[in-house]
Amino acid sequence: MNFEQRCRLAVARDQLWDFLTNVPDMAGCVPGADQLTAKHDGAGEQYTGQLRVKVGPIGLRLQGVMTVREKNRHAWRIVSQAEARDRRVGGGVFLTVRMTLDETDSDATELRIVSEVRLMGKLGEFGQAVIRRKADRLVAEFARNVTARFGP
Repeated sequence: MNFEQRCRLAVARDQLWDFLTNVPDMAGCVPGADQLTAKHDGAGEQYTGQLRVKVGPIGLRLQGVMTVREKNRHAWRIVSQAEARDRRVGGGVFLTVRMTLDETDSDATELRIVSEVRLMGKLGEFGQAVIRRKADRLVAEFARNVTARFGP
């Protein structure tokens, strides 16, 4: 499944870039994300953690690894991949996220998020419409959290 979301943030592009490329800070604004820990095994910039999220009537606790694949300030693009599993439900997700920052004016930025999502096991039984609605809600809440972090 592929999704695209856009949100306008009242944050200068340079500031937003610095924030989004500092994964521990950024993760604090991701709804349901916790237990983020940097991995130091020579495989690049990697983090372990979990995401608690409710999809329909099912509460998930996805535990896994996120790897930052690209930070290209010239193109204002960040690419990361994550793989996580919920052992209780019996399924997992593989996710590639591309974030692009477009300056709309000197103190505002449009954040474009393009996600490629593969659901495995029981999670694959969720319909695309259900996943899309949840993704839209998560991005909207993330945008609110980032905006609150930078103040009015």
